[in-house]
Amino acid sequence: MDHVHIFAALGRFESLEAMRAFVDPTYTEDGDRIDSEFIREVGLSEFEPMCIEVIHFAASKPLPSLLQDASYAEQWLPNLTVLFEADAAICVFSPNVVSHPERTSMRYCGALTFEP
Repeated sequence: MDHVHIFAALGRFESLEAMRAFVDPTYTEDGDRIDSEFIREVGLSEFEPMCIEVIHFAASKPLPSLLQDASYAEQWLPNLTVLFEADAAICVFSPNVVSHPERTSMRYCGALTFEP
């Protein structure tokens, strides 16, 4: 089984672009990766950018509504036990490895399993 780590926030990011700046690494002229704030906070390794989904809405929603269109949500969303209003979420899917999710400046909502 694979895992998805869920991170959420309310009022933290003004736009999707601001979220992307928080999540996405940058690169030197030589092509060396410079880890983003989010990557450093959660100790992300086995980095696969195509397996990270960033969700942002202008208004807050209940967390399940915010996440309903995420990949494989029909499998893992019913098991989400953390319920609150949010306007931003990050879903980190396998094969990405999150070493210390609790160190994030966002609210960590847990790791849920799914089958791709």
